[in-house]
Amino acid sequence: MTTRLIHRQAASPSREIAECLEGMLLSELLSPGRSLLVMSPWMSDFPVVDNRGGRFTSIEQSWTASLVPFSAVLRALLVRRVEVRLACGPGDRDSEFAKRVERGAQLDGTSARLSISPLPHSDKALSHEKALVADTWAIYGSMNLTYRGVTFNGELITVTTDLATVTKVGTELRGVFA
Repeated sequence: MTTRLIHRQAASPSREIAECLEGMLLSELLSPGRSLLVMSPWMSDFPVVDNRGGRFTSIEQSWTASLVPFSAVLRALLVRRVEVRLACGPGDRDSEFAKRVERGAQLDGTSARLSISPLPHSDKALSHEKALVADTWAIYGSMNLTYRGVTFNGELITVTTDLATVTKVGTELRGVFA
């Protein structure tokens, strides 16, 4: 795959986006890069890996045969020495998610590899970018990193392994973390 466009219409649930996101994150766990940029104004600890059959426990020994939350995947990446840069909105759910990842990093001794930034916002404007950018792949578009965004809402996302595009998207978004 170089670039794939996924369009899901509202109220037409499908697993296509969830399975794509799961696959990209599992590939990152198997062959970790240096960094992962995670940005969304709305973010929650939704189930991102379906490990109910236990087939991914060999990738991460701490995972039981269950749905694995997004925070657990980020923790596993931090343990694998991936620098995780997280930027989300100021809402209660978003802040709780960021705190959960931060507490996990403190427990794992990986806090030095975690950077959490608030997305810029004011009464008149909200930073609305949504993306996951690793060293070799990127997912970006309309999808918030929430259960509804990944599973139900109408979304248009791009998934790419084209290194020129991945680099450009990452460069454009890194300014939020400066």
